[in-house]
Amino acid sequence: MIDFYHKLGGGLRDAGWMRENMPKNRLAILPDLTHYETFASPLMANMATTFLDGGGKAPNWAEQVGK
Repeated sequence: MIDFYHKLGGGLRDAGWMRENMPKNRLAILPDLTHYETFASPLMANMATTFLDGGGKAPNWAEQVGK
């Protein structure tokens, strides 16, 4: 799975303080779920819709220290 993520450009370099090197692809790990339960889980639905709506971005370093 990690090799496939690397082929999509993820995890190959540091994201950077300002998130300037963040890849557009993301790897989501859903805790306490088997692959059988993943698609029936409300956690998966919430995570997928948040991602597809363009949300869920954590603040970058400047936004965190500028408060």
